[in-house]
Amino acid sequence: MKRYIRILTLCLGALAAMALLNCTGTPHPAETIRFYVGSSDGSLSHSIYLCELDLQQETLAVADSFAGVRAGSYLALSPEEDFLFAINQDPAEGAPGQASVTSFSVDPGTLKLKKINSQSSQGSDICHIYCSRDGKHLFAANYGSGHAAVFPLNGQGEIGPASSVVVGEGSGPVADRQQGPHAHQVMLDPGQRYLLVPDLGCDRVWIYAFDAASGTLTPNPAQSFFQLAPGAGPRHLAFHPDGQALYIVCELNSTLTACSYQGADGTISELNTLSTVDASHQGMKYPAAVRVDPGGAFVYASTRGENSCISAFRIGSDHSVSRIQVVEQVPSWPRDFNLDPSGKFMLVAGERANEIRLYRIDTETGLMTATGTTLALPSPASVLFITGGSE
Repeated sequence: MKRYIRILTLCLGALAAMALLNCTGTPHPAETIRFYVGSSDGSLSHSIYLCELDLQQETLAVADSFAGVRAGSYLALSPEEDFLFAINQDPAEGAPGQASVTSFSVDPGTLKLKKINSQSSQGSDICHIYCSRDGKHLFAANYGSGHAAVFPLNGQGEIGPASSVVVGEGSGPVADRQQGPHAHQVMLDPGQRYLLVPDLGCDRVWIYAFDAASGTLTPNPAQSFFQLAPGAGPRHLAFHPDGQALYIVCELNSTLTACSYQGADGTISELNTLSTVDASHQGMKYPAAVRVDPGGAFVYASTRGENSCISAFRIGSDHSVSRIQVVEQVPSWPRDFNLDPSGKFMLVAGERANEIRLYRIDTETGLMTATGTTLALPSPASVLFITGGSE
């Protein structure tokens, strides 16, 4: 009888637990999220790292590393996260002087990478890549030669030969940095109809109409470029989640420019421009990365120099910005940083510090605080969260 009662009690307990799970909808959220890091160190045999962030313990760890590219300093995932793409400074086969773009398959459980193929990047000193939202095209920016290119992708993650190659024209007043075009980023707008290319050498963001059927780029007839101030050196941009604004960080004059964006015709208009640092900031100041938080309330920019920093800006109702914080002495030379999918944590990649550092973000105020957590990695240059890869 006692054994029967014990079995009945266990069964009732199990039923109660199942009922509670059904009422709450889901079990506890995942406590660990994973991310890839690309290193710019060309001497490494493995320049892509798989890392983990424990949200409860606020700890970081390296889980794995992968070969297949040299100095794979910028990475992109396909929409389903089943393929990863990396820039590759190894010369393209049969194309001397040109870098490469390389694809990998991603194991859905372990997130291990397996190399698929490579193609010429159609230029020198490749620095950025972007995958379209439908996963059918890859885009690349070549800083050295100034070229931007489009590559078709098939369902197996293979990169096809370039379907379109464009290059800007012009120069700027900073003699040692602006002798000609230097494409620094490629990004489709939220409607996936226009490709935007910040060009550090020409002080412009080039705007190209993108034909997805043919994979070709043509100058946008409504506005072929957005002009920045002479010597600004636009480097990267980020869109607001509502698609009606974008934010351009400029490397050479240390500014962040807020712009309105019209997706119907791919046109850009300036709202306001602010310095990324205080007037009293000493030494070099070269902004690098810009990110908008998931809620669209704040935008962040990194600035490299002897006193490297991350600046936080509040986004107004008209999408203009006001600076609210400058966090100094972040890891040296923060070439990239990224916010986790919740917007509550930021990882800052100090390329010259050989370190990634973890910060908390108050989602109400946008302000950052250091956790004291660091992760040693050689020359970390980009951070890419895996949104579907949580444990």
